[in-house]
Amino acid sequence: MKAKAIFWQALTPVHPGTGQDSSSVIDLPVAREAATGFPVIPASSLKGVLRDGRSDEAANKIFGSLDQMGELTLTDARLLLLPVRSYTGTFALITCPLVLQRLERDAAALGRPLSLPLANVEGEQALAGSAIQYEQKVILEDIDLQVKGPSEALAKAMSQVVFGKEEPYFTERFALVSNDVFGYFCQTGLEVIARVRLESETKTVANGALWYEEAIPAEAIFSSFAIAKDQAHFAELDKNPYLQIGGKASVGRGLLRRLGGEQA
Repeated sequence: MKAKAIFWQALTPVHPGTGQDSSSVIDLPVAREAATGFPVIPASSLKGVLRDGRSDEAANKIFGSLDQMGELTLTDARLLLLPVRSYTGTFALITCPLVLQRLERDAAALGRPLSLPLANVEGEQALAGSAIQYEQKVILEDIDLQVKGPSEALAKAMSQVVFGKEEPYFTERFALVSNDVFGYFCQTGLEVIARVRLESETKTVANGALWYEEAIPAEAIFSSFAIAKDQAHFAELDKNPYLQIGGKASVGRGLLRRLGGEQA
């Protein structure tokens, strides 16, 4: 089996929905991992969009059909980096040790080991890039984190893995925060968008037509893996450097860009 790491960057907010949910004030939440609560894009959404509009025999062989299993396997796209408003530098791209440990574990299991200089941060500590530091602190939304040290080594290594080169905008804004802080922002740092439907004649909100949607913000980065017996199947990914994932496409949600990242 061959494996390839794939990284996706959200160019617009992404709504990989789960259907209506009346258990909270969010009527249309995003999909999340059950154990961690981290946002996720289901593999079925990725595979469906990659195959969209194709019904030829080659597509059936690679992506599958009612009568046969596809030869290209995709994993869920897990959240790797979450953009969060920062007091300086406009926004930070944050991740945590748990996310990176899972990425390294999965990559090693698929024969594509990564060598990231992992570090440990706890509580209100952070490793942070230069653009988001203010008086030895990183101020994210309403949380002040003490800078434990620079993130330069880890940021450069991740930039090579994700982008295939060093991206200054990324390395300057990268921050490694604790698992608890990352989990907090995964719950509270997503966009909540109010939507209404107007009566055509009065231009007032129709009865019962106010709802709230959740979306993963633009600039978020996701990681996933493609697995196949034939490395040539990975060429299907190269045909679609941009994808529209999830709901609300007509209002600009869900535009993803496939990043350079690791080669097959």
